[in-house]
Amino acid sequence: MLNKKTGLIALLASFAVGEIMAGNLNTYVSGGGDVLLCFRKATGDLVVDAGNISTFTGLTANQRYGISSYTGSQLATANSGPGTNGVAWSSFTWLSDKTIYITKPRPAAALGTQTTPWTPQTGASQNNVINRMNKVVQGAQDEFTFNGASTGTAVITEDSSIGNINFANGLSYRDAIFGSGSTANFFTTFQGVPENTTPNNFITAGKLQRSDFYQLSPGGASATWLGYFELSTNGAMTYVAYPSSTPVIQSISRVGNQTTINYTAGIYGTYTLRKNTSLNSGTPLLSWTSVATLTSGDTASHSITFTDNNTVSFYTITAQ
Repeated sequence: MLNKKTGLIALLASFAVGEIMAGNLNTYVSGGGDVLLCFRKATGDLVVDAGNISTFTGLTANQRYGISSYTGSQLATANSGPGTNGVAWSSFTWLSDKTIYITKPRPAAALGTQTTPWTPQTGASQNNVINRMNKVVQGAQDEFTFNGASTGTAVITEDSSIGNINFANGLSYRDAIFGSGSTANFFTTFQGVPENTTPNNFITAGKLQRSDFYQLSPGGASATWLGYFELSTNGAMTYVAYPSSTPVIQSISRVGNQTTINYTAGIYGTYTLRKNTSLNSGTPLLSWTSVATLTSGDTASHSITFTDNNTVSFYTITAQ
């Protein structure tokens, strides 16, 4: 069993090619928007600078990026041994205008379904959360020399910082998100728990985890869904940007040569209504005749009416 775990960690350590340009925790600028990816276990924490938020928001729909700002050996060292069982993790950042970007975990039974978004709060309220988040960076800077395996992009710290003389200005990730409370909500300053926690059999169960990533502009009407983080059992983290929702044709009606279709598209991507006179399985859907580019950018129901002189037509929606 030990050899199996070591192999899993070695796999993560081998993907050292950087796809998202990482920042540096030693020169971290509060409010500059570098995304923090944090892991914790009772044996230690790992704080990772995964790169600026502009990189994440600049990706195209459905683009997947591996985050290589940390290695498997660093994660193993923070966890006092190889393996990703029983590890809590989250990702977040903030801007100087009090905008917060933060994860929300998907339930294991609904990995393919977006979570209900967080609700934006006032600038003052979100600033209270930011103050706790900033303590994580300061804690990583305090303990940069604590472990020789730390780098500018990934710092291993002790899990306990309160009363610990090694922490001069900041807190460990654990103490910043819990405080003296029992809920991981940045010591009651945030509306919920942004952490995902792997089960104790995460490695052998073979089922990944996902957490949605939201932008909360202070005082905004609603949060913006940007994508999701995906943690594999070997510890590799992938970010998926602007994932397309599955389009659905809800109903079709026809009067004369006028066809009306009610549908839902999705938040990201381009959705095209297409038709064909047969269901020939050898005909690619993208080669069906284009009827119209559909309304998208939300998950609401929409309707389109158009002229179709064919006696029989089959319809589909393609997403790109």
